[in-house]
Amino acid sequence: MIDQQLTNKLCLRWKGKQRRIGITGGIASGKTIIGNYLFQTKRWPILDADFYAHQALNSESPISKKVLLKYGSKVLGKSKENEQIIDRKALARIIFKNDFEKKWLEKVIHPFVNVRLEEELEKFKTNSTLIMVIPLLFEKNYTSLCSEVCFVDCDRRMQLKRLQERDKLSLEEANQRIDAQWDNALKRQFADHIINNSHNDDRWKGQLEKLYDI
Repeated sequence: MIDQQLTNKLCLRWKGKQRRIGITGGIASGKTIIGNYLFQTKRWPILDADFYAHQALNSESPISKKVLLKYGSKVLGKSKENEQIIDRKALARIIFKNDFEKKWLEKVIHPFVNVRLEEELEKFKTNSTLIMVIPLLFEKNYTSLCSEVCFVDCDRRMQLKRLQERDKLSLEEANQRIDAQWDNALKRQFADHIINNSHNDDRWKGQLEKLYDI
């Protein structure tokens, strides 16, 4: 359960002239595919929070160095240039098994993601419409940046299947990653639009086409 104060925050929306479509959903729900389809058909710029989070862990970045200092050889990857790079899969195994470690990493990375979002919003401020793909849109309270929130819904069975195939995870690991996010049923309550992507076909395209006049 969430309290009334958080409920009120999740209902907040951007009231500026620019149309900001926030796309979110559970892990492996198809957020990226849907964001890319809107970009291809409407040519709306995409701001991708996952991409910024990856940037935060690039070799030689201050955040990367902080992560390596904390976890050391447990997350040290191999590089042809002999750089100290992070093995992202090894890091994921650590944080999805331990909520304390997950919160520590989020506390380190999310300020960087926030700055990058602000920079890109400034860069595209003259565009009439843009897309913001933010996996933790509700969890990290980004709703007030969006004029509308489009939730990509997907049943757990399909999420597990996609996760295991995409990331080569065990069933236990896939369940851990789904459980690390808020339940889909909770997030559906605070979305303005819901796109169902529980099937291995393109039915979602028809839903988007009606919603965004494609």
